[in-house]
Amino acid sequence: MPETEPRQVKRKVIAAREDLVNELAIIAKKRGSTLYALVNEIIEQAIRAEAMGVALREVLDVYEFLRANRAAGLTTLPIDFLNTLASRNSDDNILKLAHECGKWYGEFLLIRFAPNTTEPQDLAPFIERILRETRWELTEVSARAENDCVRIRAVSLVLNAEATKIVARYIEGLLNAFNYYTKHVNTHRGIIDVIACRSSS
Repeated sequence: MPETEPRQVKRKVIAAREDLVNELAIIAKKRGSTLYALVNEIIEQAIRAEAMGVALREVLDVYEFLRANRAAGLTTLPIDFLNTLASRNSDDNILKLAHECGKWYGEFLLIRFAPNTTEPQDLAPFIERILRETRWELTEVSARAENDCVRIRAVSLVLNAEATKIVARYIEGLLNAFNYYTKHVNTHRGIIDVIACRSSS
């Protein structure tokens, strides 16, 4: 069905790479639509994302991680629940489990995204991106390369001291999956500072 538009709306030519236009034409054909309609839809959604204060690429990145988290079987728990659970079960077994879960998730990400994360400067932004999209309610996350190490600093305004330790162990496990061992970890209520260095093996 041909697309409809107000009569007063004029068309305008936009220059784009030929290979990208060809790919869009294939997508439009699969949808049973037109290239014109598809291009307008993409532009409309890009404008919508900008109005929300985010770039379209960022929206898609978040969606990609949400799909990965769903595939990994991750679920969302209220922070009050996590804090209460952590307060009542602050033994070594819970911390060990948090570490194992973080390492498993890291291994899952390696398979799902196959990122080029051998070097600290490559791993740091990838880990930061992951932690920003997890549901630990981390209000601030920073990951940067320091020589052969990666330093993760995170702040949460809602995690209690016990839950903070659990999240820190989860982050350690996550880094271990990328063959980085923990050199330093320091936690206070809602504050996490982890340094992990690349293993020589």
